Amino acid sequence: MNASDKQTCRQCGADIPPAATERLCPACLLSGALETADGLTRTVTTVPGGPLSQHGPAQFPFDFGQYRLRGLLGRGGMGVVYDAETRDTGRRVALKVLGLQLDSPEMRQRFLREGRLAARVNHPNSLYVFGSEEIDGLPVITMEIAGAGTLKDRLKEHGPLPIAEAVDAILDVIAGLESAEDAGVLHRDIKPSNCFVCPDGSVKVGDFGLSVSTLAKTDTLVTAHGRIMGTPAFASPEQLRGDELDVRADIYSVGATLFMLLTNRAPFEGDNAVQVVANAVNQPPTPLRELREDVPPALAQIVTRCLTKEPDGRFASYAALRNALLPFGSKEPQPASILARMAAGWIDYLLAFLPPYVALMLIVGGEELLVRPVVEHTLLSARYYLLLFALGFAYFAIAEGIWGAGLGKWLKGLRVVRPNGRAPGVGRALLRIVVPILCAEGVRMPLMMAMISDYQWTSFQTIVFVLAAVFCGWIPGALAIVARRENGYATVWDLVSGTRVVIKPKSTKRPAIAPVTEPKLPGDEANAPRFGPYQITGEPIADDWLAGTDPVLRRRVWLLRRQSAELPLARREVARPGRLRWLQTVTAGEETWDAYEAIQGKPLLTLVERDKQVPWATLRYWLHDIAEELWAAAADQTLPTTLSLAQVWITADGRALLLDRPWPAIDARAEPMPVSDMAGQQCFLHAVASFVEPTGAPLHARSVLKNLAQEKFEKLSYLAGTLRGLLDRPADVSRGIRAGSIFMLPFYIWVAVFVGRYHDKPWDSAGSMILNSVLIVLAVMAVAQLLAVPLRNTICHTIFRLAVINAAGEPASPTRRLLRWAVAWLPLAVPMALTMWLGQSNTGTARVLAFVILIVWLLAAAYCVLHPHRGLHDRLAGTWVVRR
Repeated sequence: MNASDKQTCRQCGADIPPAATERLCPACLLSGALETADGLTRTVTTVPGGPLSQHGPAQFPFDFGQYRLRGLLGRGGMGVVYDAETRDTGRRVALKVLGLQLDSPEMRQRFLREGRLAARVNHPNSLYVFGSEEIDGLPVITMEIAGAGTLKDRLKEHGPLPIAEAVDAILDVIAGLESAEDAGVLHRDIKPSNCFVCPDGSVKVGDFGLSVSTLAKTDTLVTAHGRIMGTPAFASPEQLRGDELDVRADIYSVGATLFMLLTNRAPFEGDNAVQVVANAVNQPPTPLRELREDVPPALAQIVTRCLTKEPDGRFASYAALRNALLPFGSKEPQPASILARMAAGWIDYLLAFLPPYVALMLIVGGEELLVRPVVEHTLLSARYYLLLFALGFAYFAIAEGIWGAGLGKWLKGLRVVRPNGRAPGVGRALLRIVVPILCAEGVRMPLMMAMISDYQWTSFQTIVFVLAAVFCGWIPGALAIVARRENGYATVWDLVSGTRVVIKPKSTKRPAIAPVTEPKLPGDEANAPRFGPYQITGEPIADDWLAGTDPVLRRRVWLLRRQSAELPLARREVARPGRLRWLQTVTAGEETWDAYEAIQGKPLLTLVERDKQVPWATLRYWLHDIAEELWAAAADQTLPTTLSLAQVWITADGRALLLDRPWPAIDARAEPMPVSDMAGQQCFLHAVASFVEPTGAPLHARSVLKNLAQEKFEKLSYLAGTLRGLLDRPADVSRGIRAGSIFMLPFYIWVAVFVGRYHDKPWDSAGSMILNSVLIVLAVMAVAQLLAVPLRNTICHTIFRLAVINAAGEPASPTRRLLRWAVAWLPLAVPMALTMWLGQSNTGTARVLAFVILIVWLLAAAYCVLHPHRGLHDRLAGTWVVRR
């Protein structure tokens, strides 16, 4: 070999043989070094070899079929990707061309297979595949172009990303991969260079070259014979070993990608590719916080869990991983309202103080625990009293200090954080609970010491003790008046401890509609009609609307007869989830047709046939989707002058989009509405909102719907933003919330009554004591709820943010609430009174009757829990329970 024949690896500079077509050494080939080029548009000088030589065009721009190649985007194992535009429409695309040196029947099949898998995925966070064809004998895949490089480019330019930016990017990647999973596609090659950045900063998943179908077991081109494919630094150990893979393999790669975004280093490194594989399979990754100290420990634990060697140790789903990452993203957490905190605080307070109170009352008695500290005024006499609070304080200090939430806040989806978003720590958490308790006990105990001087309490002193315990407990509530929306609902103890309570971000799953049967893909029948590259399937939807398929990508399409001279360029460029993607123009004879993607789903009006109503939990997503599309379409001037309800299409995964034309065979309700101004747009959205189930919409949604009906929104952006905010608010009454509103306060009162009254009584009559105390509690609850009838809400409903409404969806009137109370409690009133009277003379009969009353009440309460939206007494009274 002479000096002129010598070549060097374009990645590492090592000597390589002249026959190395990719100019890469074996180590760089194995390590995935051929993942991208530099991404710059430039003139490339090579030796021409036909229309498109093995090394690419001699210079750019370069005409290639119907495309004009503008520059080189990257080179990969399957071929070359060019920045291109269509010469007839000017649409900018990424054109992936199979490498000439790889052109063989097997590689063509694999290349087109990549396009078919990618074409299954249709999501804002996944690069869209427009089509596939052959140009000058070369297979070509036309894809969406992101426009701002890859995450790898971002790392090269800026180094490690800010924590919030890195997490936001990974959340976008997770969204794209989750959509791929729903389509039955496993990516298998997630890494920074396969995550493409858009000009708006969002990230899209691309390059499905190593993907496999989780639906078709015969698709084994890249897994046969145990072949190991992928980039070792980001591939899971089971992928490197050639084992069977599932979604947890991609979750591993997501964790490895996040590791690199935070540190600009791969989780596993080595002197060569073999060493990288060995480390990835056998060694733990370098601790993330050793490489970057400002990474929160909880985030480091999430990454470590993703990189666990065994799949069972990782997150089981993308939803679980997303929920874990959301608190570290850039989205500002929403402050928790005072009422939401009250419900969580009650639960935490009971868990913290009720068990030690009951235990101490039973062990040392009420006199040692409560009376002696008041009478003797010494620390020794107050030792059990102080122990009670010490145990309660420990619960808050540990649960909120370390994990950010006790059980109550965890159930309510709340979290205590410092301004930097981290858990407060034991010291701050202890200060948070000490301040309100001292405010209450600092008033109550001096008052008790002044009023009580001996162990023999009079009835008056007992009443004073009870009233002081009740009213002093509301002193912290009075101190919470400083909490306002403007200061994030910060209370005195929040300000003192430098903490705040926020709603923990949590992803929500859109309710999907009933499955829609996919049409059978056509075969190779010679008589099947074809429009351009598309094959027509079945009967026409309408004279000017045909259903077809792309036989190469195996994707459904709709063909609409062109009604105007030219489709506007802005409409051809639309790439939003609220509209169909335009694919290409097809000429058939003298007619021109526009090909659009065909998305599985149903027209809105077929889902509301026979006056069927839609639950608010579902309809709120549709309203938000349509409002977002109206806003975006008005901005880029792709909004039609009129719209009808027949143009609202609901996809199988629960998204609403607007069709360019009304769906055929829709009834007379689909009258066109002008939408060129704000009033018309609100009128159209109100027409969609009219299908909501009125007895299921929460009160916070009713005000928005009323303003929409009255056309009170000044700008579409205000309306879209308001509807987006409704997606984060609770829509349904869950069984857990309903159970808490029914049982929490009665249980607390019963424990207090039972322990306070019977702690020093012999336990041979425990059954009678339990039943008697239960009757007392039920009587107290009945009276309390009767007194609350004029106040619209009971204490429990207020704490758990529930409301009682009528059939029109309005708050129930006092008369109807009184009827509801009567249905619930009057049937128990007579038996309860009779039981209390019999208890004076016939304990056995009274006990049986009390037991029957308890069973009846528990059965009715259980029915309410099983049907949280409408209990038995609600059905009889004509009321419903909804979220406030």
